[in-house]
Amino acid sequence: MNKNILENLPLKGIKVIDAASFIAAPLVSALMSDYGAEVIKIEALTGDTYREAVMGGHVWPESKIDWAFILENRNKRSLAINLKTEYGRIILKKLVNEADVFVTNLPRKPREKLGLTSEIIRELNPKIIYASLTGYGEIGPDSNRTALDSTAYFARSGLMEWAKTDESRGIPPFPIPGGGDHPTGLSLFTSVLLALMNREKTGMGTTVSTSLLANGIWSNAMLVQALLAGHKPIDTFHWNNISAMRNIYYLKDKSLFFMFLTNEEKHWDPFIKSFNLEYLHKDKKFNTKDNRQLNKKLLKSILQKKFIELTYEEVREKFVEIGIVFTKIMKTADTINDPQTNLNNMFMNIQGELIKDLKVVSPPLNIENAPRKKATKAPQLGEHNKEILKELGYTEEEIKDLQNNKVIL
Repeated sequence: MNKNILENLPLKGIKVIDAASFIAAPLVSALMSDYGAEVIKIEALTGDTYREAVMGGHVWPESKIDWAFILENRNKRSLAINLKTEYGRIILKKLVNEADVFVTNLPRKPREKLGLTSEIIRELNPKIIYASLTGYGEIGPDSNRTALDSTAYFARSGLMEWAKTDESRGIPPFPIPGGGDHPTGLSLFTSVLLALMNREKTGMGTTVSTSLLANGIWSNAMLVQALLAGHKPIDTFHWNNISAMRNIYYLKDKSLFFMFLTNEEKHWDPFIKSFNLEYLHKDKKFNTKDNRQLNKKLLKSILQKKFIELTYEEVREKFVEIGIVFTKIMKTADTINDPQTNLNNMFMNIQGELIKDLKVVSPPLNIENAPRKKATKAPQLGEHNKEILKELGYTEEEIKDLQNNKVIL
């Protein structure tokens, strides 16, 4: 990477304290580190519990490598510190005085107990940006509760109910693990950047916040907005109920194909001509959009018989020529080798990890004249204790005393 570009990374010179765990909040400081910020991850002596996410094989594929932790904690330095001690809090104050951003997702009571509330941190450093991530929001009956994206982002917001199934009881599928954490983290990241811009104008820091629930509502905005406009809920998004022209089909090569014909007036005739289905043009059951919707199940059956004779590549060629929106429904494993993901830098190399030539998922951010710096490994617990404390002015003897007194690891 060009040295001048490294020197001009947008967040070079910004110091971040990451007092957060699991996914969404640590993601904020990881994104900042990609663009030049210096990040110190504050952990208890037992470490972020997310370090053990891949252990046991109950949720993720089991591994001896903390590959899940790597994704959200690249580029950081770790300081394992006991904030329940007086000396631990003194160290924290010194860090806060030098920092630009403080990120946490601790519940309110632990924040108060450890001296990590917005009021305390910003009193120490009025210019700091305090970034708070909660499950359900800063106030209200559930504001003190811990949450995961599966509960607060998906289930509480209505998104989980939105995911329809063919089961008679209508039980939705299990939410995508981490699927709400990543957009929520990106939302808080955006708030931090806006606050830093505002500080340039005012000279003052502030508190920014978001929640898993708020981001779930934001993602479910189309349905929620319809209700806000006075409409009653409708139960339309089942594959058997929606238009045959906006549906999924099996193909000859056993792949699933999703087409979304948005402009039937424009595309219906080219569509039936391309697939040798011109006879449907004269059939009154299909000669208008309303009639096609009225006879959607019959039309879907006819189309399925045609599609099962074709491979995805054959269908793709026809649809590209017509200009219809479509895609194959990909297996997650196939996305790794998809030329679109690789040519557009959706994965990036990470240096220093035990897995040779390891790649991690890139953030969906691209700045032409400020590319991300090369990613480096996630830290071991307390790996940078001595290094960070020496920067704060502690001597070798003082550091050893802190270790002996269980203030640091």
